[in-house]
Amino acid sequence: MRESDYPNNHFDGLNDIAIALYRQWLQLYQDKFTSFQYNVRVGQGLDPGPNASDSMRAMWKSVTTKRIDVVAERPGETWVIEIEPRPGARTLGQVVLYMDLLPKYYPAQAQQIGAVVCEYMGYDMFASFHDRNHFIFKFQPGYKPSLPPQFLPSVASTDYTVASQ
Repeated sequence: MRESDYPNNHFDGLNDIAIALYRQWLQLYQDKFTSFQYNVRVGQGLDPGPNASDSMRAMWKSVTTKRIDVVAERPGETWVIEIEPRPGARTLGQVVLYMDLLPKYYPAQAQQIGAVVCEYMGYDMFASFHDRNHFIFKFQPGYKPSLPPQFLPSVASTDYTVASQ
């Protein structure tokens, strides 16, 4: 789905802060992807036990599966994108786990890429994401976006900086 498919600023699973960050990212990168899926469920989820009804079992599975903010597709690539204003260890763990689960529960392409879209990121978190080859897209208020040098936007603009540690 394209951004234009969401005229009311609604992206399943994203709150207003995440939507604002994501829209900034989309302005630079939407044309580099063929599709976007939101709130993508992966993982087994939990079973409420043998006495649960089928509807209760389905509800439990629905609320206990893991949910990826955005799964984006490019030719030969499936991206796992988490959107978090200030990512920490939890966000890093989510990207790592989701990249492991994605091909088990989703028709992922051969190459999977992890990414985070954020406002702020501390040195240690930057190093941890970078060391795992995950892309970092930083949209800090009042500054030009900081983007990974390996994946710059196709827009004819120099209104961004190249990320470095």
